[in-house]
Amino acid sequence: MECPQCHFDNPPAMRFCGQCGARLGSGCPSCGAPVVGGFKFCGECGAPLAAPDPSTATDETSEAREPRTAASAPPAGYTPPHLRDAVLQTRTAIEGERKQVTVLFCDLVSSTALADRLGPEVMHDLLSRFFELALSEVHRYEGTVNQFLGDGFMALFGAPIAHEDHARRAALTALGLQRVLREHQAELGERHGVELAVRMGLNTGLVVVGGIGDRLRMDYTAIGDTTNLAARLQQLAPAGAILASEATSRLIQGEVALEALPPLEVKGKSAPIAAFRVVGLGPRHPDEAVLSGLRLSSFVGRERELAVLTELLEQAAAGEGQVVGIAGEAGSGKSRLLHEFRRRAWGTPAVRLAGRCLSYGAGVSYLPLVHMMRGAWEIADADGPVEIAAKARAGLAGILAEEDPVLPYLLGLLGASAAPAGEVAASAAGAQLAELTPQARQSRTLDALRQWITCAGRGGLVIVEVEDLHWIDATSEDFLSYLVERLTGTPLLLLLTYRSGYRPAWMDKSYATQITMRRLSERESESVVQSALQRARVSADLARLILEKADGNPFFLEELTRSLLERGSWSEAAVPDTIQGVLMARIDRLPDEHKRLLQAASVLGREFSARLLARIWKGPSPPAPLLRDLQRWEFVYEMPSAEEPIHLFKHALSQEVVYQSLLTTRRQALHGAAGHALEALYDGRLEDAYPNLAYHFSQSGESAKAIEYLSLLAAQAAARYAHAEAVKALYEALDHAERLPPADRDRAALEVVRQLAVSLLPLARFPEARELLARHRHRLDALGDSPLAAQIDFWLALNHSYLGDQ
Repeated sequence: MECPQCHFDNPPAMRFCGQCGARLGSGCPSCGAPVVGGFKFCGECGAPLAAPDPSTATDETSEAREPRTAASAPPAGYTPPHLRDAVLQTRTAIEGERKQVTVLFCDLVSSTALADRLGPEVMHDLLSRFFELALSEVHRYEGTVNQFLGDGFMALFGAPIAHEDHARRAALTALGLQRVLREHQAELGERHGVELAVRMGLNTGLVVVGGIGDRLRMDYTAIGDTTNLAARLQQLAPAGAILASEATSRLIQGEVALEALPPLEVKGKSAPIAAFRVVGLGPRHPDEAVLSGLRLSSFVGRERELAVLTELLEQAAAGEGQVVGIAGEAGSGKSRLLHEFRRRAWGTPAVRLAGRCLSYGAGVSYLPLVHMMRGAWEIADADGPVEIAAKARAGLAGILAEEDPVLPYLLGLLGASAAPAGEVAASAAGAQLAELTPQARQSRTLDALRQWITCAGRGGLVIVEVEDLHWIDATSEDFLSYLVERLTGTPLLLLLTYRSGYRPAWMDKSYATQITMRRLSERESESVVQSALQRARVSADLARLILEKADGNPFFLEELTRSLLERGSWSEAAVPDTIQGVLMARIDRLPDEHKRLLQAASVLGREFSARLLARIWKGPSPPAPLLRDLQRWEFVYEMPSAEEPIHLFKHALSQEVVYQSLLTTRRQALHGAAGHALEALYDGRLEDAYPNLAYHFSQSGESAKAIEYLSLLAAQAAARYAHAEAVKALYEALDHAERLPPADRDRAALEVVRQLAVSLLPLARFPEARELLARHRHRLDALGDSPLAAQIDFWLALNHSYLGDQ
């Protein structure tokens, strides 16, 4: 057997060349069976061994209507090498991930009748030429044909190579297919006395994309309702027409001319769906940008807002307390305005306190205030009760009198109340703390927080910042209302940021001001683009395109420019259409290991501990150098004030987009790993980590663990008289109880229901508690647990009595 590499003549039985070591023969591209050189067809399955023409990847007759499986059509047959390599060399692509893509289905009209009229040989030649032209048009816009359907195909845009404008590319491909059919009609149909026409369907949305099969027989495909709807639209399209879903039409409006159709009845959909016919190219208009993100470009266009903040700062410094709400859509520059305000007010003597609300923290009582205390007193996550107490006492030194009973209440929020009494507080109030009712404890805790904040400046100015108020928990929101009511006559400036749509209850106060972040003007936008370009140059037409698409959003302006710079291409097709597209395109261009680390970090939240990330990371390389690369590429930042390495996603939406790309199975595995890692890190003081433990195990699929920590979190909240947060956690625990095996389900559910009844009572939600207890009362019959039955019946009777029932 002749070696294909060195041409040495080897004996027939040898599998590897005795001269150079190269493998003799190759695998069949269809079935993977070993083959020897010199043969044109596989002896196992009969498939051609030479690189097939794209048309040979179709079914053998036009009557075959079922899609060919991915395994029966290797990507080498009809996928360009650079796309095929992106699939085979990227672990996330093979394993699968969620992506936003546009799916195109194309079908040749009346193919069965054509085959009957033309005969199989002529029909085969016609289909071969049709697929050749179609593939050329798909690949022109870097789409991927991943399934042939006998007389049609399915193509993906946006995966495996991410494109911000995948919907536009799919629409242009569909229009291009119509054009090439018209141009080649004489060659394709007229010489046979027939007219070829296609029908096409387009839909955009999230799909699960990934490899199917092994490395020899793998293809890249998309699964989900997005794909199904695209196929249904293609089936409903008239001959020669392109139908687009409402989701796709929003992304291509202005790029192409669209004609609205009456709502269509679609199989599998309970209600008619909106659909649009793509009738041709249209005049270019920028899409409505999805605003999000924070980028440190040139700070322009906010002079008026800064002037308002400066004036209010002066009033607060003079003892006229002020509250300021900074409202705007994601990416409009709220946090950047705060950053510039801090820089310019640097010379003003003031104490700054900062807290942040988290997207998953709406059920965690006092979360931004605990964040504020930890930051002010430099308390690390690794600190135990003794260290926390020492740092808190040092932070309060000189602010409040030694005998002031504030410290025990603040330490209670920090989870240091379990320390020995002598370490927690020396005052009598510390010894009496445990004897207070939860309601009294909450009242005194609110007052302790107010005293600490208002006195933090030792009679001077205090600036308090709380960001992302739209995610705030109910108890912290109550505290802010409590603080605002007592703001007058104090040198305090309260700065709050929130997204448009959040309505603070205190904005009707005479000392309250709301600053709404407007979009940047054209001149201001040009300045941002030039700043992002630095020394690079772009054409005037491209610069104008960036300005039109960004629509005055600072984040979008800079991300558009950066994406084009990193891509190295200045073609219009490279410009992203949505912020999500911008972020995913940058993320997908990361090396695979860096991308997987970023995905693991996204499970931990916008802020994450390098130590915790290291415990859940399973990659071959250590995470530290990968994190340094991600920091250098401006995906994450390291927070310099932290005692242990803490990193931060550059923007909250970056974390959200990365997190949403994970498949449920991997996402659950990472959450579970994070939960178990936290148990090890907080061994002996788990109460400090209840919020994070409850969150991660709730997302992990480990229902028993989720119930355990949600119940503990609820008990902790109830002890602080934060019953609204307790009820929220317990309802989530009840959902998890229903997922337990039947043998454990009833007892777990009843334990949660009993705990729920305890917290619903102080909230005066008597009908809800009665209905809940009555609905689950039947579970007691199977358990035979008399003590538990007595408790359930007691709470049921108590709620009946409150409602006046007999």
